[in-house]
Amino acid sequence: MLKKILPTRFMRSLDFLQVDRLNEIRLRANCPTIVYYGGKYFLGENGLADSSKDALNVTSQELNDIVFRACECSIYAHNEELKQGFVTLQNGIRIGICGEIVTDKGTIKTIKNFSSLNIRIPREVKNCSLTALPYLHNENGIFNTLVVAPPGAGKTTFIRDLSAQLSDKFIAKNLLIIDERNEISATCNGRTSLYVGKYSDIYSSCSKEFGIINGIRTMTPDIIVLDELANKSDIEALYNAVGCGVKVIATTHSKDYNELQSKPFFRELLKMAIFERFVVLSNAKGPGTLDNIWDENNTCLYCR
Repeated sequence: MLKKILPTRFMRSLDFLQVDRLNEIRLRANCPTIVYYGGKYFLGENGLADSSKDALNVTSQELNDIVFRACECSIYAHNEELKQGFVTLQNGIRIGICGEIVTDKGTIKTIKNFSSLNIRIPREVKNCSLTALPYLHNENGIFNTLVVAPPGAGKTTFIRDLSAQLSDKFIAKNLLIIDERNEISATCNGRTSLYVGKYSDIYSSCSKEFGIINGIRTMTPDIIVLDELANKSDIEALYNAVGCGVKVIATTHSKDYNELQSKPFFRELLKMAIFERFVVLSNAKGPGTLDNIWDENNTCLYCR
């Protein structure tokens, strides 16, 4: 998929690398290109470069061309994503986008004149949730679980594998994934590119509110899985699901459990006592490192 969107000179450089080790490509107009490849490196003509002077620089026109190709030559068709600052490709690759924000009476209409891109490449890490799994359910079923980690620490990878484990082990008879940015399953034409289990149902590219309300009404899930709680409407939709007796697994950005508790927004969430388990991930030994698991009583059930 990268070959379809990147300039030829960048693909020639990437041919020197093992693509399955590549996590991110950072492109900024007229600035050195940076890749995350088991660490932070510059990208040069022959693969990794030691210094910025040897790095490839991307032009403003190339940035615009990359976004145009990522949108399958139709910016209009992907404008709803663009307004939120990203485009997701068919295989789950997500491109974060910065540029000139176009507004009309305070409403964001689109982004143009792109200035920087962050291309994030998803990875399937099979069985990465197995250590945590015994702490997240008992004979009565799954616990409402919040996965906590800083950006890039493997939250989506973790819940993707956890969904597969719960589904394939039949811990969840009906598991519904609300894949708002299409990063968990990378669904295209009704088929998933990333494995999420044999008995999982998926709403892709829709809001959490839509997925929860319509999913409960039509799919009768036992568990709902969703990524990146970020605002009050997300929490309200989540509370609606719990109120209907559905278990939930969600993620949120936070450095650790202590920082989560210190955020005013999440202090209110914790008072609502929705979540019974808190899984904390980090980059300590690479993305997806399981640091600890807490219960609703602030008891640490697992410590690395």
